[in-house]
Amino acid sequence: MVFRVRDSLWHLEFCRPNSPNLLRSNGTRTIGVSDNSVKTVWIADNLSDYMRERVLCHEITHCICFDYDISLPIELEERLCNFMADHGREIIDLVDSLLSAIMYMVA
Repeated sequence: MVFRVRDSLWHLEFCRPNSPNLLRSNGTRTIGVSDNSVKTVWIADNLSDYMRERVLCHEITHCICFDYDISLPIELEERLCNFMADHGREIIDLVDSLLSAIMYMVA
């Protein structure tokens, strides 16, 4: 699957949990990886719907950071990505709801 962030085309691929693509740079295994050098996000193919959504949101946040040249210490970037995975849907849903209400009031 291909998606666009800014002017970059990224690839989303699902792979077995034991895939070498799911190794972090420090050698530890994970369930999602974003690799800016090949513009690819790999996600384990055995996740529940809930975890797939969280991991995808987390990894897409990394992609946004890469393509907008947002350089943060890795610990802070991970906290940002986790925040988006935890609260991104709630934020977007609330904004959509408020914008709909505003459009209704204006009309």
